[in-house]
Amino acid sequence: MNSSSSHAANADEPVHSSIGSRTSWSDVVVSLIVSAALVLLLVVVTWIQQGFVAGMRCGTDLIQPVGLVWLGMLALTVFAVRQWRRGTQSAAIALGWFACFILWWIVGNGDFANWMSGRVESPLQTEPSPALEQRDLDRPFDAVVVLGGGSSAIAPGFYELGRDGERVISAAQAYHAGATRKIIVTGSSTDGYEPPWKQSTQLLMSLGVPEDVIVRIEGVNTQAEMRSLKQLMDSPSSEMNELRQGNGDSPEELKVGLITSAFHMPRAMRLAKASSLELIPLPCAFRASSNERPWIASSLVPGAENLETVAKMIKETIAKMAGQ
Repeated sequence: MNSSSSHAANADEPVHSSIGSRTSWSDVVVSLIVSAALVLLLVVVTWIQQGFVAGMRCGTDLIQPVGLVWLGMLALTVFAVRQWRRGTQSAAIALGWFACFILWWIVGNGDFANWMSGRVESPLQTEPSPALEQRDLDRPFDAVVVLGGGSSAIAPGFYELGRDGERVISAAQAYHAGATRKIIVTGSSTDGYEPPWKQSTQLLMSLGVPEDVIVRIEGVNTQAEMRSLKQLMDSPSSEMNELRQGNGDSPEELKVGLITSAFHMPRAMRLAKASSLELIPLPCAFRASSNERPWIASSLVPGAENLETVAKMIKETIAKMAGQ
């Protein structure tokens, strides 16, 4: 009798295992279908709103790494919910994946990145014109300081402007418009390769700025750059002292502007003040935009560029909290 019952129980085990396996696979299929349905919905709605090209661009964004991670989190959320309803997982797991899905969507969303940038960046001033070369100045700046970080060395002697390359462009435009007499470029190498001041110098010269207009100073970070700038301003033998002698101004009356990315400007000005420097902020390379655009479904898709922007804003917020 016992032997027979044991045999029957053993015979049932593969059946239960097979049912469980089929159940798990059905949950996987349903999870993937839900994610695919979201892709289809976003692509089709975007297509209806702005046409075929916009729809295909939306689909491309969804199969980029950031988009795939987002869709994967949705699939894992659906899978965990189905497992919870079957009693094989706790509700906390489903809630955890759903929280990850929402958090990833928020920090990778363009609207959130734009909102956060607007809270951190130096505000855009329209009067006078935000573009220095378009301002009607009483007299030109004696110098503008261009902080390093707007370019990169692709190969020895070959430099390209990056996302914050507007720093270099703005300085060149200001010089050609007669808005500044000197351009001070900054930055030391932190990786043993081409220093930022060298990159900025070559790029400015390629834009038609004479080499004798460019002044170079060192600094591994913004704080060190401000110390170097203070030394330059205070040195009797520096180019800045020549400017003082040339225009008859007292040291306090030199007109010096600071060009850096808008998100970096508040910290740069705090560090300038800590070094007893009186600089006029000239922000550029804004991340935040106030342009009114119609809402489209593809704006829901998280993107890598938005994650990068949010990361920069978090870094600047932490620096402010740390008193830098």
